[in-house]
Amino acid sequence: MPLQSVLEFAGRSDTGRVRAQNEDAFEICEGLGLAVLADGMGGYNAGEVASRMCVELISEFLQQKQQAVWMPIFSRPAVLGVRWLNDAITLANTSVYDASHENQAYLGMGTTVVVALSHQDKLLIAHVGDSRAYRFRLGELSQLTRDHSVLQAQIDAGLISEKDARFSPIKNLITRAVGAQESVEIEIHVHQMEVGDVYLLCSDGLTDMLNHIEIHHIMHQYSAQLDECCQVLIENANQFGGKDNISVVLIKVTELHQRKLMEYIFAS
Repeated sequence: MPLQSVLEFAGRSDTGRVRAQNEDAFEICEGLGLAVLADGMGGYNAGEVASRMCVELISEFLQQKQQAVWMPIFSRPAVLGVRWLNDAITLANTSVYDASHENQAYLGMGTTVVVALSHQDKLLIAHVGDSRAYRFRLGELSQLTRDHSVLQAQIDAGLISEKDARFSPIKNLITRAVGAQESVEIEIHVHQMEVGDVYLLCSDGLTDMLNHIEIHHIMHQYSAQLDECCQVLIENANQFGGKDNISVVLIKVTELHQRKLMEYIFAS
């Protein structure tokens, strides 16, 4: 009997209506309760290389850690998962940074990243840059991450309102990126999951085209069908301009670890 929370996943990525190529990437590892989404930047093809490197390295690192640690899932502390996430993104940062300095074509490349990792009845969310994580719970949509961007710093300082920020010419100027420097500052938070929660990971190609209310409306209407919800989010972002690549991953909590653990104990 499994001792991990039961999650459903869906994900889609689209080039959008303006860009010639898709520099977003995502990876879903259902067995690990893991989703990784990245939005690359750089010269010709470099952004695509950075985002793909990032999601693959993080996914591979976390799978290797999961297999190497003998400790049962139900006895692993959450701090272990936090350390794994930090180490995985640090590895990706070093690899992307090194690649950008070893190949002239990749000079200056980097990527945002947002990662969701299930740990018992918790969801660990790590991010760098302005790719976001949201939670849809009991009809309410909450943004779980804060952008690492110049614009977010201006909002925090009270220099611009959330309403006006959507139209700012610097809204895509980020202050942190994987591979941009030798070291990277990673933000990680632990969230208590509840049955019925739906978590959304997305690139800014979605949030630049749709505001909070518009995303909430779509989540409220379609979150019971994850694949359809992904598609509708992307279609609406394209209808409002599709100025960037658009990637979304949805994660639905169908059962929690605590319930599974009690079933296991009573069945033993």
